[in-house]
Amino acid sequence: MRFLSTFPPFRFLLLAFCAAAFAAGCGNSDQEEPAQQPVLIVSPTTLVFDESDAAKNLVTVRSNGMWTVAPESGLTVDKRSDNGDGSFTVTDAPTGRSTVLTVSSGGLTQTVTVVRNATPEPEKPALTLTPEALEFVPGSPDNEIAVRCNTAWTVTSSDAGLTYAPDSGRGDGRIAVTGMTAGETYLLIVVAGEGEDAVRREVPVTRKADPEPREVVFSLDFGDGPGNVWANVDNAWKTQTGSGSDGVTYSVNNVRIQNDSYGSAGRYAGASGKAYAKMFYDASTDYFTVSGIRLPVGETDFTLCFGTLFPAGDVTLSVGSEGAPWRELTYTGAAVYNTWTQATVGFTLEEPVETLSIRLKPTGVTRQYGLNFDDLVLLAGGGGQRIDVTPRIYRWAELPSNFEAPAADQFVHTTWTTTLRTGQHLRSYTYCYDTRRHNPVWVAYPHHRCYMEGSGRTTPDPWGPDPALEESSQAKIYPSYPGDTYNYWMADWMTGGFGSGYWSRGHLCMSRERPGSGEEINMQTFRPTNIAPQPSEPSPFGAIWGNIETVISGGAIPADTLYVVAGCYYEEDRMVELDATNNGATSAASKECVMPTHQFKMAVRKRIVEVGKAIQDCTADELQVIAFWVETMTTSSSTAISQVGDFIVPVSFVEEKMGMRFFPDLPEAVRTRRGDLAEWDY
Repeated sequence: MRFLSTFPPFRFLLLAFCAAAFAAGCGNSDQEEPAQQPVLIVSPTTLVFDESDAAKNLVTVRSNGMWTVAPESGLTVDKRSDNGDGSFTVTDAPTGRSTVLTVSSGGLTQTVTVVRNATPEPEKPALTLTPEALEFVPGSPDNEIAVRCNTAWTVTSSDAGLTYAPDSGRGDGRIAVTGMTAGETYLLIVVAGEGEDAVRREVPVTRKADPEPREVVFSLDFGDGPGNVWANVDNAWKTQTGSGSDGVTYSVNNVRIQNDSYGSAGRYAGASGKAYAKMFYDASTDYFTVSGIRLPVGETDFTLCFGTLFPAGDVTLSVGSEGAPWRELTYTGAAVYNTWTQATVGFTLEEPVETLSIRLKPTGVTRQYGLNFDDLVLLAGGGGQRIDVTPRIYRWAELPSNFEAPAADQFVHTTWTTTLRTGQHLRSYTYCYDTRRHNPVWVAYPHHRCYMEGSGRTTPDPWGPDPALEESSQAKIYPSYPGDTYNYWMADWMTGGFGSGYWSRGHLCMSRERPGSGEEINMQTFRPTNIAPQPSEPSPFGAIWGNIETVISGGAIPADTLYVVAGCYYEEDRMVELDATNNGATSAASKECVMPTHQFKMAVRKRIVEVGKAIQDCTADELQVIAFWVETMTTSSSTAISQVGDFIVPVSFVEEKMGMRFFPDLPEAVRTRRGDLAEWDY
């Protein structure tokens, strides 16, 4: 009450007046509101008409009332009027000039200039083909036609006998002629552009007629013998005929002979018999090779045919000759796998050769039913792809550099042998023998499956002198007559170094690498020229050397060749023993023999089986090498095979010690790198 009494009286009157005024303002009024001003905004004001994209021909309108569109003649729009904000699309416009449309609303107008560029004149096609005429040669990389063009183009031919790829293109390109009938000329036709401006060019393509083959040089139809047998253990399939078939040999791996209802008989022209070959897929191990087909004298043109179940990409087809590398032939196989087809390929030799080899080898493609082939036929005449199989003259890869010019007190000789099943006359081993020290310098030899055709070691051991060398120059470690027991070395160095033991007669070319009980191939290894004196137990040398032999040739012998050199190093000549003794007793034949202070063994081979490819034609990366160096009187405790890597050295290390080069025709990197034990299948 006291607070209110302090307000002046006039303030109550002012509040009442304001309240009345507010009430009057909120009531109805007879006065009109001001008129709304029109709004019109059009975008864009200039439009370039795009006939390919309608979204680019859109005009937007912002308005607060009705609006209309008035296009000039030739202009069309999808909407002539609307209310409020909106849009319309120009659907057509005159070509090559500007036109105007007018948008109006509430007395306001805006114009849009529409521009449509004139359609450019289409570029006239230009087309050039090179060469103007083409001679088709099967397998040649030159069966192509170059296209120079500024537009799209299409390809046709005058006859279905001419095949090519591609059948169309744009701009510059190339057309590969893939096949055509022999003895014909067809037109390859290319057309660029369309309509009355189209340009047409023609290239005549000719293939010479194939000369009639003069003779069947070799034919193999695999006969009609038993099926489901391995080709390397069965001979019934070797049904070869033809003028050059006498003396042919086969080298196969992982190939079976099949004879069943899925054979090739009747499946293609010329198919014969039920039996066929089924090759497997491993590119590193599997192959089928025919060697030694004798060719007609002076002939260079040939035609090779065979039945195939596989496309060309599954198997390489190569030809070669003794002493020459394999040359791959281009051929057309089955269009679709598991469809028997006869493949025919002509080839021409750069120079005549006496014999020819043929090889089929998988590329690594796995196929469900095998890489099957049949009816391998070589005909004289035809010709085509040019290849060079002229033999190259290489010395044997295993021979060290001094084999042609040994020292005055060294004797080099090659021992020859005959394989026991296939009857091949081959070198067994070559040795360099020190006629002053009466012990070997080195023994070099190839190792291959063909040397393993026999079995067993001759019993009793057939120790005897080497007939190629005077007995006085050899260590007498053999009986000279029945009952002669004076055929050992003294053991002074052994007993002095280890307390006991004797000098064992260690084969450098091993007896088990030339098996054949009672056969010359095995008996030859028991000659002094192939024997190094090696300490017996308690020396650890024998265990270490046995591990080395196991690594180099103790595993499965590959189908390709392994080249081995083993030998002795004489750091000093003080380690002397007498030969022709027995338990310390000498004989009239006893003489001094210098014992080696170190011994070595090394080997080289191809990483991948390529029968017929000379090892000298391989790159360093294509070869595996390993070399071991062991002190003869070693006391090393590394006698487990897992420790044999302790004795690995580069070949160049042995070369430096011996003063000669080993595997001299091979890349330098082969001799200088240290071998990898993991690469050897022991």
